Amino acid sequence: MSEGHFQPLDWAVFFAYQTTLIAVGWYFSRRQTSTEEFFASSRRMHWLPVSLSIVASLFSAVSFLGNPAKVFKGDCVMIVWPLAVLAATPIAAYVLLPFYSRLRVTTAYEYLEKRFGLNARLLASALFLLKRLCWMALVALAPSLALSSMTGLRVEYCILIIGLLATFYTAIGGMSAVIWNDAIQFVLFMLSQVLIIGWIIARLDGGAAEIWQRGVADHKIWVDFSVDFSRHTVWTVLLACTFIAAADLGSDQLIVQRLIASKDTRSAARALWFNAIFKFPSMFLLLAIGAALWAFYRAYPERLGLPASEHEKVLPYFIIREMPVGISGLVISGIFAAAMSSFDAGLNSLVTAFTVDWYKRLVRVDRPDKEYLRAAKILTFAIRGLIDASNSFLGFFGGGLLGIFLLGALTRRAKGLPTVLGVLISVACVTAFEACQSRYEMRILDPWMYGPVTCVMTMLIGYFGSFLGPALPFEKIADYTMARGPRRPAE
Repeated sequence: MSEGHFQPLDWAVFFAYQTTLIAVGWYFSRRQTSTEEFFASSRRMHWLPVSLSIVASLFSAVSFLGNPAKVFKGDCVMIVWPLAVLAATPIAAYVLLPFYSRLRVTTAYEYLEKRFGLNARLLASALFLLKRLCWMALVALAPSLALSSMTGLRVEYCILIIGLLATFYTAIGGMSAVIWNDAIQFVLFMLSQVLIIGWIIARLDGGAAEIWQRGVADHKIWVDFSVDFSRHTVWTVLLACTFIAAADLGSDQLIVQRLIASKDTRSAARALWFNAIFKFPSMFLLLAIGAALWAFYRAYPERLGLPASEHEKVLPYFIIREMPVGISGLVISGIFAAAMSSFDAGLNSLVTAFTVDWYKRLVRVDRPDKEYLRAAKILTFAIRGLIDASNSFLGFFGGGLLGIFLLGALTRRAKGLPTVLGVLISVACVTAFEACQSRYEMRILDPWMYGPVTCVMTMLIGYFGSFLGPALPFEKIADYTMARGPRRPAE
């Protein structure tokens, strides 16, 4: 296949995939008669499509393209990511999820208003909106750069395809269309990974054994156990990703919205556990692709035309030059699927948070439900335009968000104002720290560690700051915390 161009069969496969997504959105558009249906699928979803949607939402095209490149350029340290997700899942499933289910909230941040007051809810919602706008910009831009080189389309057109198509079926089909399309895209990008691995094994004389031997010999199938939090080692990734995963699964509207769409708490918890378990094979496949690409280009060095500075492009380079017509179209559709499953998830959760936490709560209070549904559909298209403006915004919000929720769920002492100040101070501190590291060209702490730092700082400031002044009456917060009330003196 010539560089940067699809063949007609590739385009046929690609358009068949796009048409399927539109058809699913159109099918579910007939049900969109209320905000309960649009935002939460009327809370009737089975755990299996919900779990597939969770996996697909967190599995972006950045992961698809980036993790194999990390192995090709370095080692397999990301293999510990699934262990972090497994460690974080009980926090989401057994600490935070029961509150969302019992209170029947639409956004996670409604819980914070009940526990800490309106200011905490609005701050958490605002941080979520900023965090996911930045994330969606990366989710759309990074794969578009690679897809442009593979398809011959301009980068702008690739971004438009991802953004407009996901926006269209999200706006007309609501949460049901998003969940079922995510399930379809999950199957497609997993199949794409298997096809890549299979094709490389078939091209190597030694097959899978050659990949293993070459990976071990060249320290690609290897991890760094040194205790150094300034770079990606086993301990850095394990610690940082545990906090990242706990924040994503338990306090991020992108995932919480899928959990509240489940038919009951048990189904939602089951979806979380499936996501944790499936992280092991999905990460294994990604890292195996990186090791396989390394073995392939060691066996055929003349076929690699990329300089060392561009080895992060090795997967799209391989797909466009080595994979057969039709199969390459399916694989590239899989990369689009990984991008769009993240984009639609982010878009739907952003619309929900803005509509419920801001428009319905502050702007248009106690209006007919149809007005909120109409506003949500309009916002779906409006927010897509905001994403382009947020690409350069840097935030460190996940850890602070997790800290708010853990303080609320696990303690009875924490109060609203100290907790809000804890988030603001922690975010300001890590932002200033990162600016200093960049200014003086030093690296003391890997940016992935900012999640644990902001979470711990938020909890410490929020908890101990709450001792300044009287404690909240336990009767006011008893339904919103797992902590027990004060002991009564014996009569």
